[in-house]
Amino acid sequence: MKLNNSWDVMYINEARVKVIEKILPMRYPTITSWQWQANTFAVLDNYPETEPWMMSHFIQLQLTSNPGSSYVDFYRTPTFEFCPWLFHQHLKRETVHYINEDICSFFIDAIDRDHYIYGLFDQAYFLPEHGVPHDLFIYGYDLRKKVFYVADFTFTGKYSFAKVPFVELEKAYYSIQREHDWLYSGKGGVSLLSFDARANYDFRLANVIEQLEGFLSGQNCFEKSRELTYHTQPFVSGLEVYEKLIEDLGKIRVNEQLPDVRPFHVICDHKTLMLRRIVFLERRGYLEPDSGLVERCREVENTALVCRNLLIKYEITQDSRIIDKMISKLRQMIKNEREFIELLLSKLQQR
Repeated sequence: MKLNNSWDVMYINEARVKVIEKILPMRYPTITSWQWQANTFAVLDNYPETEPWMMSHFIQLQLTSNPGSSYVDFYRTPTFEFCPWLFHQHLKRETVHYINEDICSFFIDAIDRDHYIYGLFDQAYFLPEHGVPHDLFIYGYDLRKKVFYVADFTFTGKYSFAKVPFVELEKAYYSIQREHDWLYSGKGGVSLLSFDARANYDFRLANVIEQLEGFLSGQNCFEKSRELTYHTQPFVSGLEVYEKLIEDLGKIRVNEQLPDVRPFHVICDHKTLMLRRIVFLERRGYLEPDSGLVERCREVENTALVCRNLLIKYEITQDSRIIDKMISKLRQMIKNEREFIELLLSKLQQR
């Protein structure tokens, strides 16, 4: 494959260059469990008007059992496609190639038009020691330094911002074969995302109440619109997620399953968002400021953080007593979170 260098020409030929550097708005996101959510919040957190939508979603948890591990996520309504504030354009790789054979020029042109870029790249080209094919979020460029500004988990082990040279990103993009592009349930391709300031969203308390009730009962209140979500294996929802994680911990204790801290990162993010949701509901007048719900939510959040940290400690020490402590903490969290949400529902239903 011969790499194009038209971006060199763009830099030298001042008549063609309108912008030397462009960085689209990004903030460190409220939640950072999975790339698609972290990217969404990194964009939306720049715009206060999007908060009613964020506080109306990311309430239900789901756990899907996979061989050797459990996958935990917020209920997987496709965020990019259905967030009213994001204008989403999804292109096949063949379509991108048709528009512009020079992928770096394509990305630069997209950013000039205020589009963030989301796609799959072979990160071994810029992270040789531990790079793997992974999704990447591109939000800016610098023509002088010939780098793209990107966000991902693989640079530091947590969601972070970095710079990747044009030539390395170009190789990383083209090394992904169409049949190996696993994004969007195997459809692959490249997404262009931009903030749509024309959008609007009305906060509906009844929608939040329905999801909270589903969290308690383990019922998926989105079943009626399942065609709008990703296809998944059978899963459990809400508080039943913790029961299944307790089963997993039992397997970890007897070496039938490897420890995986990622489900507990999601649970911690869930509590962080729930705490933010309580403050939002108080500010909007749906809850009294002295309801005591903030304190109760923080108690649950602290227990979730302890569980996550205990599993990290277990990975280092392999001390089975840590697993026993985690199981005890999770049972405590089930009780405390149930009481917290029941109290929250009783106060919301009085409005």
